Amino acid sequence: MARACVAAVVLILPGAWAQPAMAPPLLGFVEDSASALRPAYGVSGNFILGPSVASKILSVAFSGSIGLLKTDSSLASFDSHGNLLASLDVASGPALFAFSPAGTTALAFIASTNELVEWRGSAFAALEFHDEEVAASAVLAIAFPTPFEAALIVQRKDTVWELNVPLGAVGISSQKALIGVRAPVLALPSGDLVYRDVGGIVVRSPHGSDVHIAASLPEGFSLQQMNQDWVQLTDLNSSAHFAIHTAAGREGFYQLPESTR
Repeated sequence: MARACVAAVVLILPGAWAQPAMAPPLLGFVEDSASALRPAYGVSGNFILGPSVASKILSVAFSGSIGLLKTDSSLASFDSHGNLLASLDVASGPALFAFSPAGTTALAFIASTNELVEWRGSAFAALEFHDEEVAASAVLAIAFPTPFEAALIVQRKDTVWELNVPLGAVGISSQKALIGVRAPVLALPSGDLVYRDVGGIVVRSPHGSDVHIAASLPEGFSLQQMNQDWVQLTDLNSSAHFAIHTAAGREGFYQLPESTR
């Protein structure tokens, strides 16, 4: 069970950087090859990484207005300026994140304890979550479609499934097979799913239509949300990082610059 953190152990420094008046637009937040959190500025194909605002990051996601990050022992929220909002002591290991459609509330899934924690806009709250049918190791991604329900994207043998789980209740309310979806996969607040296929990346809308983005993908990689319609792809076997633009009609795949200290 998570407990309130008295001291801020996450190394976000409020006011550590300020966006210059003439700076390019904030594209989102990324985790660099040194496991540091950095703001990313620019437009498609032309990116600049700002100074580190947090370190020792295991997992991170940003909605466009608020972000969540996980260190080895803490879960924290931050705003669009990189300022710490709140933190919580939680179990070790990485986390999966999901934002509400408005991007102002969020869920964190702590895999090591099979625990859900909600960010309610001003504070964290641990949620009652009981589902013996779902092994934490099988959860690939999560979504937060309504204030009362989480969606778990899980691997069952050769098929990926979406399980809808009422918050504060026991069991699964509904489930469906996501035919053609392959891990790794990320669920966006829009309802879109981002995943790999043979020739690159697929963005699948809630209505089932697919957009293919041609890309040469690394063998192993992770996906995390860096803004409303941008996704970071991290090569697990090198220091390479990429940005996927998921906005309808503007889809694209770009390499992010190497971080500088």
